[in-house]
Amino acid sequence: MPETAQRAPDLNARVSEALAQDGVTPADILGLVSNRLREDWGVKLVTVTQRDIADGSFLRLYSSMPDAYAAAGRKPPNDTPWSEHVIEQKQTFVANDYSELAAVMFDHELIRSLGCESIVNVPIVVKGAVIGTLNCLSGPGHFDRRAIEACEGVCHIVALALLLYETAR
Repeated sequence: MPETAQRAPDLNARVSEALAQDGVTPADILGLVSNRLREDWGVKLVTVTQRDIADGSFLRLYSSMPDAYAAAGRKPPNDTPWSEHVIEQKQTFVANDYSELAAVMFDHELIRSLGCESIVNVPIVVKGAVIGTLNCLSGPGHFDRRAIEACEGVCHIVALALLLYETAR
């Protein structure tokens, strides 16, 4: 962990550098986050969704596997215990095996076909509301306490990117 802890400021510095560039996009910022999670923590798939508070659906704004999960894909509201946990309680959801994942994700077969059987969904909370989620997926049993903390540790950068999407409209 010490090596990763020393690299954390590097991500913040890279984000700061990117933000200073003319023409930076939210996807540029999310790409930096995704690269860090995949390189340092072995996450296979990273997606970021923006929550439509009016209808409860989720618009995918970023995907590290765009061929399987294209940006601009929309997911319906997730009316499972997942919603209570992530949206209502504003807590990170972790499923470390396929049965737990399949119980709350309608697209679980596609997820499994990508070699992913565990998931961490971090709610992105701004001004008391869940405006989106950071979704990190990997093989079975992948997410230990340290990996979960790494996912949660970048939520401020994801929030910044989601707010940039809003200002770009």
